[in-house]
Amino acid sequence: MEFQPIRLATGSADEEGRLALHHGKLIAVLVRLDDPSHGTSLGQWSLEAGFNGVDSVEPPLFADLQEAERWLGEQIEDTAGIRDSAAP
Repeated sequence: MEFQPIRLATGSADEEGRLALHHGKLIAVLVRLDDPSHGTSLGQWSLEAGFNGVDSVEPPLFADLQEAERWLGEQIEDTAGIRDSAAP
């Protein structure tokens, strides 16, 4: 997995982002919560967008990018398992 830095136009102090790539394909966009309005979540990473099964009804928060990488890896494995079990 690879994380590429990117700035996001969020309209707040939350501008530091990462594009999460798996085998060269975009699977998620993460943003660091830097706006003081986030209170105790300040400094954590949030899933802004996920693709191909990498999503959540309530966006998860991650203490660091290593934690995000673990979670993203689990989502990819779960999605692959669903595809494999649906194959004829």
